[in-house]
Amino acid sequence: MMEGIDLDMLKFMSDRDNYYTYKDVITKGLCTRESWTLIADYGKYFNEYPTQQEIDSDFELWFRVTGHPGWKPDEHKIYGTIINNVLTRQAPQRDVFRDQVERLRFESVLKTQTDDFKKGAASVGDVLTALTTAGYDDPTNDRDKIFTFDLNDLAQHQRSDDGLYWRLEDLNKSIGPIRKGDVCIVGKRPEVGGTSFLCSEMSYMIEQLDKDGNAVFFNNEEAPDKVATRMVGAALGVDYRTMMSAHNLHQQQYQTWLDTHTWDLVHDTSMDIGSIHQTLRGKEYGLIGINVLLKVGGTGAKEDHDKFQALGEELRRIAQSYGPVLAIVQADPSAEGMQYIPQDRIYKSKTALQGEADILIMIGADDQGPVDSRYIHVAKNKIPPAPCCDLAVKHIKSEVAFDLGTGRFTSRNFKGNSRCTT
Repeated sequence: MMEGIDLDMLKFMSDRDNYYTYKDVITKGLCTRESWTLIADYGKYFNEYPTQQEIDSDFELWFRVTGHPGWKPDEHKIYGTIINNVLTRQAPQRDVFRDQVERLRFESVLKTQTDDFKKGAASVGDVLTALTTAGYDDPTNDRDKIFTFDLNDLAQHQRSDDGLYWRLEDLNKSIGPIRKGDVCIVGKRPEVGGTSFLCSEMSYMIEQLDKDGNAVFFNNEEAPDKVATRMVGAALGVDYRTMMSAHNLHQQQYQTWLDTHTWDLVHDTSMDIGSIHQTLRGKEYGLIGINVLLKVGGTGAKEDHDKFQALGEELRRIAQSYGPVLAIVQADPSAEGMQYIPQDRIYKSKTALQGEADILIMIGADDQGPVDSRYIHVAKNKIPPAPCCDLAVKHIKSEVAFDLGTGRFTSRNFKGNSRCTT
C-alpha cells in the first residue's frame, strides 16, 4: 500500500521535536497523498494537545472523530491500517532519515526537470543548474571531500591576525583567536555569569567582524529584555542603572557602537535545530551564541547523552557553514562552589559533547571568595597555537575579574590584549 520510505517519514515525524524541525522540509511533492494528509494532521494534533510528545494510539481515534468525521468507512480503514503500521514501526536513525529526504527531494527536482526536458522546455544545462541549485552532490565524485594542503599556506594562515580575539586575555594566551569552524562550549553553574560571559566576549568579537558583519544570540532561557540590557551593558561598559538613567543617550551610543554590524537577539523558549538553521539561512552570520544548549530541541534523541551527541554534531555543521559558535551548558550540582571545574562535570553529558567541542571553557565561582572573582579553566583546547599563545597555559586555570555591573570579564593576570599588539 505504501513504500517503506513513506512509513519511515511518518514514523520519524510522529515525534513532536522531529515534526517541528522538519515540517518545512517535507513538501507535498515528496509524499504520497496519504502521508501528506497524515503529516498535516500531526500538526493539528500537536497544536490541540501541546503536551503530547508523540503520536500514539489515541491519534487514530482523533483522526476519525475529530480530523475527518465525514469520511467513508473504506477511507478510514485505509488510514487506520497506515497509522497502525506507523505505530508498530521502528523509527529510522536521524542521519538515515535525512538521507532519505534528500534523495526524495533530488528525485522530485530531477523528475520535474526531466519532464520539462522531454517537452523541450528545458535544456541539459537547465537540468544540471536546477540540481546544483538544489544542492546536488554527485556521490561518485569525492574530489571536493579530499583536503589538499600546503604547509606554507597553513603557516601563513596561522601567523595571520585574522580570527576573533577574546576580551579576556587569559583566553588569548591559552586558545588564541577563533575562526569559522570552531565550536566552543562554556560550562558553568547557575548564577555564575554564563549569559554575561557570552555578552562580554561576543561584544568584543563583533567589533572585529568585517564591515557589515553580523552576529546572533540564540536565547531560550532568560526574558529577552534582561539579555538585551546585558548585551548593551557589555558592549558599552555601563551598568544597568547608568544605562536606564539615560536610556536615549545609551541607545544612540549602542547604535554608534554597532556601526555597520548587527547583533540579533533571537528569543524562543521552544527553539529547535530547525528554527536555528532557518534563522542562520536568513542572514550571513559570522558569530553565533547559544544559551542554553541542552534546551534546544529537534534532535529526536530521547536520552540526554544522545541529545548532546546530536547537538554537538549540529554545532559542528553550523560552525563550518556560518562561523564560530559559543554555546552555554550547565555543570552538574557537584561543581557548586568549585573554582576550577573539570570537564566531566557537564550536566547529563558523559563524553558526547566534550568529544565534539574544539574548546571547553569551565567557569567556576567560590562561595567563600570575592564576589567579583570567577575562575576560568580551559579544560579542552584543540585550537592550533597562534603567535599570541603561550603553550605553558594551553589548559589555563586562572582567576579573573567579573564586573557585576557591566557583566564584563577581564584579566587579573595579563596586561593589554593580544588583538591590539598583533
